[in-house]
Amino acid sequence: MRAAHSGTGRRGCRLYHGGVARMDWSTNALREAARKGDYGRVVKISRTARNVSQRQLGEACGLSQSAVSRLEGRGNASYDMTQLARVAAHLKIPARLVGLAEHMAMPAAPEDGTEDVERREFLAGTAAAVTSPALAALGGTPAHADADTAAGGRAAALRLATSAYRRMDGTTSSRRLSEAVQAHLRLTQAVAGDARGGQRARLAAVGSEAASFAGWLAWDMGDYGSARTWYGTAVSAARNAGDPLLSAYQVGSLAQFESYAGNAQQGLSLVDAARHHLGADGPGIADAWLATVEALAHAAGGDRHRCERALGRAARSAERIPTGETPRGPGCSRSVPPR
Repeated sequence: MRAAHSGTGRRGCRLYHGGVARMDWSTNALREAARKGDYGRVVKISRTARNVSQRQLGEACGLSQSAVSRLEGRGNASYDMTQLARVAAHLKIPARLVGLAEHMAMPAAPEDGTEDVERREFLAGTAAAVTSPALAALGGTPAHADADTAAGGRAAALRLATSAYRRMDGTTSSRRLSEAVQAHLRLTQAVAGDARGGQRARLAAVGSEAASFAGWLAWDMGDYGSARTWYGTAVSAARNAGDPLLSAYQVGSLAQFESYAGNAQQGLSLVDAARHHLGADGPGIADAWLATVEALAHAAGGDRHRCERALGRAARSAERIPTGETPRGPGCSRSVPPR
């Protein structure tokens, strides 16, 4: 028997105590992979530390060896969260390391709907600082405004429901809201699938707003993997809607999320993509908002000089905003700051 088994020692990611190997989840490699959203690497590190092959892991989780290989190589792309949760559970990986909310371990939300108030208020403050200006630029997808207000318009009814859920965000826990919002999003997607022409584009815009809100709720619960997926859905729907301003807002929102998660380079790349959607003639208020998101990304990367330069750009753009311009856009009628 090896000497390490008689006491406590460290071997890679494993700690040996009393002859039983257990994982050390605090290693730099695991924490860095989790911070970058590279959950496949977290799985690979955990699997190899436990001396489990890809084939063995796949058999235990109902997956093929090639599926496990693809999962481990996905980097910070979106994941099948059900598949990821199954693998993480088998390897006993803490949910936080793979961007999952620990639903099974979490206590039931208090009856008054409060939860982790300090964290929610911090995120709300951050979001308000970097998101509020963008709403003025969107105009509530103005190309579709007349049709949306037509009597019996399905897009108008679904957008109203999205707004109602957003208003509840200030007083209701994200866990309580999440399931209802996802059901609402599925309904919106189903209705959009049956629509044709301009109505389909309008419904895609509504679906984009609902998916973005689902992303915020997942983010608030600490489920970064699902948040990334929902924000990606919001971006795709905005493109299907053919609305460049909405596309810029959703790509910028994803940039904000990635920057907050510490993925500075990805955040900056997304800011550039959002500016491409916005174009040279985009509203100054949208440019000001994207500059604040850029500043957040530079701050995440520890680049103070570029952060301050981006904030300067935001200030200059804000000075060019016409006096009396009324903010309009996704969620601007909410009683809580947009996320």
